[in-house]
Parts: sequence; structure tokens; C-alpha cells
Amino acid sequence: MSSRNVTPWIGLLVVLSLTLAACSGGGGGGTAGNLRVGYDFSSQFTNTFDPAKSSGNCDSIVTAPIYDTLIHLSAGGSLDPGLATSWSIQGDIITLHLRPGVKFSDGEAFNANAVKLGLLHNKKNTTLDELANINAVTVVNPLTVRITYANNTGIELLYGLTSREGEIPAPKDLNKANSAPVGAGPFTFVSYRSGSELVLKANPDYWDKSAYHLKGIDFIEVGVGPPGVTALESNAVDMVPVEAESYDPVIHTPTYGVAVAQSTAYLEFQFRLTAPFDNVLVRQAVEYAIDRAKVNQVVNAGQGEVATQTFPKNSPGYDPSIAGLYPYDPAKAKQLLAQAGDGPGHSPSILMVIPGGNITAMEEQGSILQSELTAVGFKVAISRVLGSNVEADYYISRTGNAFAAEHLGDAYPPDQLYDNFGKFQFVAIYNDAENQTLTTLLLDAFADGATAQTWALTKQADDYVMQNALDAPIAFAPQFMAYSKSRVHGVVHAQTDICNPPDLTGITSVTG
Repeated sequence: MSSRNVTPWIGLLVVLSLTLAACSGGGGGGTAGNLRVGYDFSSQFTNTFDPAKSSGNCDSIVTAPIYDTLIHLSAGGSLDPGLATSWSIQGDIITLHLRPGVKFSDGEAFNANAVKLGLLHNKKNTTLDELANINAVTVVNPLTVRITYANNTGIELLYGLTSREGEIPAPKDLNKANSAPVGAGPFTFVSYRSGSELVLKANPDYWDKSAYHLKGIDFIEVGVGPPGVTALESNAVDMVPVEAESYDPVIHTPTYGVAVAQSTAYLEFQFRLTAPFDNVLVRQAVEYAIDRAKVNQVVNAGQGEVATQTFPKNSPGYDPSIAGLYPYDPAKAKQLLAQAGDGPGHSPSILMVIPGGNITAMEEQGSILQSELTAVGFKVAISRVLGSNVEADYYISRTGNAFAAEHLGDAYPPDQLYDNFGKFQFVAIYNDAENQTLTTLLLDAFADGATAQTWALTKQADDYVMQNALDAPIAFAPQFMAYSKSRVHGVVHAQTDICNPPDLTGITSVTG
């Protein structure tokens, strides 16, 4: 949910599993020598480059190359130096030490005053929960910023600073960050054709410019899945995220390659805790009704990890003691449903929202869930909401009482749960899921940072979520990046989560 690249609201679990209209026009396009990346503006981009106005985690795929972030997130989930070289937490005080000699692409100095202005600017975005807890930002010296936090959960802010929260616009250009952004990232803004193409060029003054070997990037409108593969075949793009259904045909085509990354993102049936899901027996009936292995086979081409809880097996938050809590058992689901309604014939109604726009994976998952839940006695209807409208339509407008999508992962396990169930968190509020027990456990975990005690508390919270059937994880979803071997050279990396920007440092050349 970001720092995590998954902020606590839409990111938290929307999906934006991407895929919509096919790329407009084939055979070329873009700027010669630039890396052409398929990106679904229609469902992923909220049409602003200003972090203070952005309402979608997947915006960072195209904004992070422009701004960079204060802290970087490694592929393994650790915090690494970015525009800040080091940091410390003492109680409610967070201190950031900034990289010397950095300039914004307009020539302004990237210093403590710029970071202060940027953080306070981004704090206007009410969806960025971590920034909401900032009480004050103080310039200690030109390269040191002191942040006074509302509590001792500053570790959450540090992870947030690896995503939109840590994208700092140039102070003199704050008023035009929405449409003509200026940052201190490895690439600079050139032009944007709304919903069609974004052109960036290499920033010659970037602090780590030797890590990048690209003249620029052209983000081109294209859906993933079959449309993405079509765009790759027609030379409209050089690389594009694809869904699991496209993995086998692409990997068996000698001219294409596929990079794969495991992620903490998971396919999910999410409850709004209003009727009928205010009854734990009804929620448990859903848990038993879902054939998770079948969904994994169909939606993930069998390459994901079947989920028994909200964390995969390699996470420090994973608890093997609850791995067998909800096996696929339709008879048990029917029994619980009858018990919830004090007898047979109890048929609660579900209006299940899924991300729309012809997203194959979400349609497949929605169809399976509708069939399996109907089979045990639910009445299930499906409502489709465009990915970029999930926040407004499903959460704020409260369309439907369940959301079946792909939940964004989180590099910091306690935050993944806190986004969904913590007091005053966006998703928790609009799902009627704020939970004081979980809030207390997770705030204690935050206060410990990343210790054995942190993970023990996280496991306790995970156990509570699953024992009370507050969430229905289905299968963890690997990420795939397909590319043309003749046009892209070097090491290609897949995104480490749905909305994480791809690591482009491994690409040594692009023939355009």
C-alpha cells in the first residue's frame, strides 16, 4: 500500500492490473534511440505529474524518473540512499541528510529548503497518509532536514519516501508541476500528449547519471496482455509489462525475452464490513468457498504462490501456523452460511466491484469468484470500475460491498495491514474496517522499526486478520516484463510490484 509504492488507499489494494486499448499505431513512433515502454495511461495514470494532486500509486511509474525519490527501495525491500544519503529516527524526530551537489533540472539547488517546501507541498495530498503525520519540517542546515512526526512510527514515513511522498518538485516550478514537472531525477520532462505518449530525455546533471545509458524514455499508451504483445510484435514498443497469460507464448518466441520478479502483490477478495460482511460467519464462508489453487492456475498461469494469508512464505510477517486455516471446502462454506442465517436458504447479496476496461486477469478472477460464491449460496453481481476511478467509485462513493482485484504489495509488512485496518487510514475508513486491536499491534510494530519484535507483532496482526476473516488473499502475483531482444540490450528487470517503476539501470542500449 508506498513508499512501498502502494500507498494507503487506492494503492493499498486496488490493482490497476492494467490492460485496455491496444497501442495506437504500430511500427515506430517515439524518439529514435529512446526506450519505448508500454504504459496504460487510461487505467494507470491519474493525469497529473504533481505529487500533491496524484491519486494513484501507478502514477509513480512515470513520475519517479522525473523526480527521483528521497529514499530508494531495493528489489529485496530494503531502504537505500537516494536523494537522501542517510537518516535516523529518535522518538518522533526523523532526520534526513541530503546528497550534496545535487541540482534540479532547472538549475536550482536541491537542498534542505527545497525538501521542506516539497514535503509540505505533497502533504496537501490527503491520500498520502504518511505525510499527514508530519507536524513540522525544520531546516537544520543546507543538507539536513528535521521532521517532527505526530508519533514514533517514523519508519512508515521512511518507506513512504521511496514513492510519491518522496518525489520533490523544484520550488520555483511548484505551480506547474501538474503539467510541466521539474525534478532532480535521471530524466527530464519533454512533452505529454494526454492519454497517449509521454516523452522524457536523459538528465545530464543527474547525480548518478553513470548508472543510466538511455537517451530518453517514451511511455506509450498500450494495454498489457495480448494488446501489449501485439504492440511489441509491431515494433510500437520495446518493452511492456505483460500478464501471466502472455508469459508462455512470449518466452517461447526466440526474438523476445521476459524478465520475472516475485512480488508481495496478491489477488484478493476484499470485504466492506457492512452487511452481510459484518458477520464473521459470512466472511468465513467466503474464505472456504474460494478455490485459490484454481484462481492461481487460471489468472497467474500457475506461476504465483497460493495465498494462505496476507504475506508470502518469504516474508518476515508470514506465520506457518495459520497456513491451513481455510482450505477449499464448499460444504463448510454452505454450513457457515446457513448458520449465519439461522437455517438453509440464506442467500446474502454481494455486489462485487472489479477493475474494468477489459482487464483479462480481473475478468477471469471475477468470473471464478462469482461462480464459486454462487455455488455455496451467495447472490453475486459484478460491477466494473475503471482502475483510475476505484478510489472515487468503490471507496468514497461506496459502490458495492466487496472488491476483487490485485492488492498492491508493501515492502514493509506492518504497513500493508495498517493501510487496510488502521485507525484513520483511507481504505479502512471506507471499508468500515478500522480496528483498534490491529491499530495498537501495528503501531507497536512501527515503533520497533524492523526487529524480531516487529515481525512477531506483525504475525500477531496477520493471525488476527485471518482468524477473523477480515481479508481473503487468494494468490501472490509475479510481475512480467516482455522485451525485444533485438532492440533492448543489457539486463532487463521486471517491476517488483504492480505500481513500482521498472529499474532501467540494467539496460545498456536501445536501437531505435
